[in-house]
Amino acid sequence: MNGYVAHLVKVFKRAPDKHEAHRRSTPILADMTGDPRFVKEALTAYLRRPDVLNARNYPVVGIEVALNEWFSLVVHGWVPRPDHSPKISSKAIHHHGELLLTSATMSGPGYEHWLFTRPKQIDPQKDLYQIEVTHREWHPANHVAFVDAHIPHMPWYPPDTTLTLCLWSDQRPTTWKDRVKRVPLLKKNEYRLRAVAEKLGITGLFVRAIGLKLLEALDFYPADDGFHAIPERQEFDKGPNEDHLHSLFSVLQHTKNEGLAVLIEERMAAEPALENRATLVKLLDDLRAGRPIEGRLSACHLELPNAMFPQAAVERALAAQARRS
Repeated sequence: MNGYVAHLVKVFKRAPDKHEAHRRSTPILADMTGDPRFVKEALTAYLRRPDVLNARNYPVVGIEVALNEWFSLVVHGWVPRPDHSPKISSKAIHHHGELLLTSATMSGPGYEHWLFTRPKQIDPQKDLYQIEVTHREWHPANHVAFVDAHIPHMPWYPPDTTLTLCLWSDQRPTTWKDRVKRVPLLKKNEYRLRAVAEKLGITGLFVRAIGLKLLEALDFYPADDGFHAIPERQEFDKGPNEDHLHSLFSVLQHTKNEGLAVLIEERMAAEPALENRATLVKLLDDLRAGRPIEGRLSACHLELPNAMFPQAAVERALAAQARRS
């Protein structure tokens, strides 16, 4: 795992710009998706984190591989919806500001991925925007996709458990600000610092100096008259720990890493205050017996306003735009 990360760092240091760094990283990511040792090492490091067995549930199992001034690298374990529908949005239509994203599907059926044009505001009073679809493609195993800065995209839910490898970087040149932002305490509290800066009206020297992103309209949703902006990004709440454990064990089973159960047992012996010990015992038994373990989305992940909609809703918004044109 460290060899891949070192190779990527070398690429980013030598590339003339971040776009070229992402282009040169594509074959490295492709190699990583086909290397079962990489997945096992990433999961091993994840299971050794002190908080992992008491963590709250998020719609994807996020396994951080690397975080430095050049890029972040994360394995995402995607959990399907309870009905396994691949035609429902995983979140709002969104972009990531100045960030570049290269995503490589590692395993599973993958999911449908759409790219859109940059939003063009046409009615400020209604927060109404003109947005067109530019690409619709399936993102299957071993496929690598790139999302440029400020370009909205939409990963639809996968029909079954899917692992992706996501390489993120700022499109701007790396400076001392990026090293400051990677300080663990600052990184952990970035959202709180950003919110405080907004409330205090600190939009100048401090915020620009350390490179915090102020809250802005990054998310959009379809309606019968077109596409509307969501003024502030809506983050998913964290669901129950029991749901997280089911998703984690589902990823272990999906990647054929049942042997890592021994690490979980070591943690259970060392941490008597685990929240759901009985659930862990049952999941370990299911894992070793080969009984299927389904990942879980919590109720709070299926109810986020304007973030859960079918593909048909996007088609209706596009048709409304066409009529208006």
